[in-house]
Amino acid sequence: MNEVVYIGGFSGGIDSQAAARFMLNRYGAACVVLVNADAGGNEHPLTDEHIGWYSEHVQPVIRITAKIGDFRTDGWCEQKGLDPAATLTFPELARIKGRFPSRRAQFCTEALKLAPIRRWLEEHYPDGNYARFTGVRRDESLARSDRQWHEWDDFYDCELYNPVYDWTKQMCFDYVRAQGEQINPLYSLGFTRVGCAPCINSGKDDILNWATRFPEMIDKVRAWEQYVGRTFFAPCVPGMAVNWIDDVVAWAKTDHGGRQNNLFRILPPPACESRFGLCE
Repeated sequence: MNEVVYIGGFSGGIDSQAAARFMLNRYGAACVVLVNADAGGNEHPLTDEHIGWYSEHVQPVIRITAKIGDFRTDGWCEQKGLDPAATLTFPELARIKGRFPSRRAQFCTEALKLAPIRRWLEEHYPDGNYARFTGVRRDESLARSDRQWHEWDDFYDCELYNPVYDWTKQMCFDYVRAQGEQINPLYSLGFTRVGCAPCINSGKDDILNWATRFPEMIDKVRAWEQYVGRTFFAPCVPGMAVNWIDDVVAWAKTDHGGRQNNLFRILPPPACESRFGLCE
């Protein structure tokens, strides 16, 4: 029987990079396969470039693009007049679902990442002789607070390993830097989430940072909102039941409570403002 292969998603973020390095050190490059399921066109070019650098200099990363049929089966696509083999983009996913993802309905993860990877695994490892690993950490959220090193993955029907489950984010940065690996440059620009640009879970600071440093990302969201006819962000602006992207950016410039602009929040950002010691 062939040796078990450990499959890990590589998003370009620090958690997945730390998990990949841990597995490479523990099991060796021949037993580790890294895959990147893109976010349906919602990545920043710097993240894409970082994945390319990692693939060339550290460990190959296999790129996977989501298809509409990955998360819609049993003839649903045909009934709706959709091609199951067509590429599934972030705005097209929102159009099909009738709204954008949110914290309470984060269907983007399954549709754009988990399901495409499952399809790829079925195509390339039909014998099922693989295990999965993730960069999930306990302190990310309450829902992940009980994660363990070794679990069973019901979605992929295989063993699951979470090598950084009890690490802090700072520990992930320190570990990767100690290995001499490059880190996604978006972190040095003050971003805390880099997998999507922006993420539907972005906080006030990240939203303002996208608007200030990369206004084209806000232009992209504005165009998507017009295409779908719904807001990208769930209600987050105080006093507004519906907040379009320009409302959210305006709110991101305010103090806590969203009532008054903060001069320090709207000044040009420094060249490096990482909170993880990356500017030293």
